[in-house]
Amino acid sequence: MDGPPASKHTMGSLPTILMLPPVGNSPAEQWVAAGRLASASDLVERLQQVGSFDPIYALAADSKQRSALVALGVDALEPVMTDFHFGQVLNDIIQEKNLKQLAYFGGASAPLLTAMHLQTLFEELRIATETKAIVNNIYSSDWFLLNEAALLAGIADRLPVDNPVGYVLSHDLGVDVQGMHPEAASRLDIDTPTDLAMLHTHPALGRHLEQFLAAEVGDTLDRVEKIARLLDTPASTLAVIGRCSSQVWQTLERSTQIWIRMFVEERGMVASRRLEHGEVRSLVGEMVNLLGPRAFLDRINTISDGLLWDTRVWMGMGRAWPSPADRFASDLGQADQIEDQALRELTRAALEADFPILLGGYGVVSGGIYALLESMPARSPAI
Repeated sequence: MDGPPASKHTMGSLPTILMLPPVGNSPAEQWVAAGRLASASDLVERLQQVGSFDPIYALAADSKQRSALVALGVDALEPVMTDFHFGQVLNDIIQEKNLKQLAYFGGASAPLLTAMHLQTLFEELRIATETKAIVNNIYSSDWFLLNEAALLAGIADRLPVDNPVGYVLSHDLGVDVQGMHPEAASRLDIDTPTDLAMLHTHPALGRHLEQFLAAEVGDTLDRVEKIARLLDTPASTLAVIGRCSSQVWQTLERSTQIWIRMFVEERGMVASRRLEHGEVRSLVGEMVNLLGPRAFLDRINTISDGLLWDTRVWMGMGRAWPSPADRFASDLGQADQIEDQALRELTRAALEADFPILLGGYGVVSGGIYALLESMPARSPAI
């Protein structure tokens, strides 16, 4: 008796593409780049441990990073010499390698994704009988698995970066897009120095990233520790500003005994291209500009004991977007290295405030919070 017809999505192994951006010139950018490489190395080893993600290709702008990944058994792709456009570059790789399905990871997008996570994701895609994508976050995708790679050709021009992938596949094409459960493994992407600092005690760190962070000390880690202690101090108050989700708020309320003040604005500003089109609006940002950053933070200090601030919303309010060097220096509290005057003043005000403040991007109000909460048992002494 004949069996059921084979699905057009039948899958053996899953070709995988990793991408690492240019290293940058400033010390802050180079520190983040080194952390990203450590994270990518851990991801490669975990993909190889599962065995179903094969072959693994790496597109890295820096020759030393390419060599490091090749030494782990990855196939290097030729670097892009022109202006980088994520969708076009990814589609070119799909065409060149004749990929029918694929997994894509930003090189530092999954520092806490374990081999068990990866095995589960692969199996969920393998058994799908219809077109399906699995993403870490539908509204801000840093990695995804897709069983019909050809779909990306038609939307390549709408993907200047990877973040809109899940949203575009779901909203524009009607694809079944499965988002991963909110946790540090699905929400923490190393985009900024603060993302690195907030995961430094997480129990799921791989060996490369653990070694990298063990050698790094600094004021940012001190501020992270102060925020972590606040989370573990009943009746404390934490303020959160930026693109935070309701799931993060719920997790904070379930996992801590603190009060939370949440000021949420501009979720999806990258995926919806509002940032690209100059359409970002922020009431909090207007208050910062009206009062000045020092007076604004003084006000915040009257209602909270600590602050997590996604400053990219404020940065996107119709002003010139600061350079990566300036953004990362701000996150690290290196005010004297910032050329953008407004950002330098905001950073200096945060450093001189009388309460702990962590500045960063989306991760500081998303994956970083999950990482701190999941690390709390490791911080507590054994009883």
